Amino acid sequence: MEYYAWVLAKFVAGFVIIATHMYLSGRTQLSQMTAIDLIGNFILGGIIGGVIYSDTIPFRQYLTVLLLGVLLIYLLNAATKHIQVLRGFAIGSPIPIIKDGKFLVENLVSNKHKIDILRVASQLHAQGGLAFQQVYYAQIEPGGELTIICDEKDMPSVVVMYNAEARIAQLESIGHDAEWLFAELSELGVERDEVFLAEFWRGELCVTLKDGSELCRNQPA
Repeated sequence: MEYYAWVLAKFVAGFVIIATHMYLSGRTQLSQMTAIDLIGNFILGGIIGGVIYSDTIPFRQYLTVLLLGVLLIYLLNAATKHIQVLRGFAIGSPIPIIKDGKFLVENLVSNKHKIDILRVASQLHAQGGLAFQQVYYAQIEPGGELTIICDEKDMPSVVVMYNAEARIAQLESIGHDAEWLFAELSELGVERDEVFLAEFWRGELCVTLKDGSELCRNQPA
């Protein structure tokens, strides 16, 4: 009977620790999880599954290993929020597949292990698109969803700066670089460290400061 009591205690402790971790990290749904979360959950599940029926591993050691696993996942996720290279690796970046009404074949070829064009066609039809020919711009989102734009005027915004850090790849996608961004911020009288979010949409750069205020600058036609 004592054996089953310890099994139950290990099960409850593991469930509480992982559920608390998911709640505090905001990963309460599968769609919210990153690759780090998914792999980490397999590892945590392995820890619980490998220990829960074993009476040779002390309960305290089991809790310590489980908490170390949760801490590692937390630290890796925190790092991806501040290091763009890690974010691109763990979460991924949008993959443009159509631009100016033309397929970006080089992107399709270089990402052929990620993109199934027949599945993309099904997603297009599910969103009400009749044919690729009517699409002006399309991209595969990091989560695998398809975003399509049929009208040039409805192009989605591009976040070019987040938490005072310029996003180089996104700047390049709109034909600009970090020097241009910093010059625009200077024109607005804004210091880099003051920026929470900078968004480029319809030829306009809008900057949200860390105090919640917003400034916008129209670009010359």
